[in-house]
Amino acid sequence: MQHRIRQAGLPDGDEVGRLFNEYRMFYNQNADIQAARQYIKERMERHESVILVAETDVERDHGSDESNGKPISKGQKCSGFVQLYPSYSSVSMRPIWVLNDLFVHSDYRQQGIARELLQAAKRLASEHGVLRISLSTELSNKQAQALYESEGYAQDTRFMYYELNV
Repeated sequence: MQHRIRQAGLPDGDEVGRLFNEYRMFYNQNADIQAARQYIKERMERHESVILVAETDVERDHGSDESNGKPISKGQKCSGFVQLYPSYSSVSMRPIWVLNDLFVHSDYRQQGIARELLQAAKRLASEHGVLRISLSTELSNKQAQALYESEGYAQDTRFMYYELNV
């Protein structure tokens, strides 16, 4: 299967929202497709995040096949996404991006899509003069950690991060 990575736009909101809903369910959140689509739409409309999508070529069988002379049409399906939130480094006075969401639909895992999304995010960040991309992942998510490290991400050893729930 072929994959293509591109920046998502408003017309992609429903499809990205569908994947975002599945992403949230992966993290034990209740399904809410309408809220997920609205959240993604708002991020896009307000230019509050950069979203890259992976499109995978799929064959769509419209009840016909090559044996009866009617070809099976090819289409594309959003198979994954990465969402990056712009921020800034005060000390360096340069932009940084927070990679907050990376998700590949279960039907398309182990095909290199997550790696392609990470590489595309890095290229786009470089084109935009971004100093660094930061991310966090669960301590137990060894598979994601291995992927990030293989793409050059390094665990921070200088700073301790804190959170305050409000």
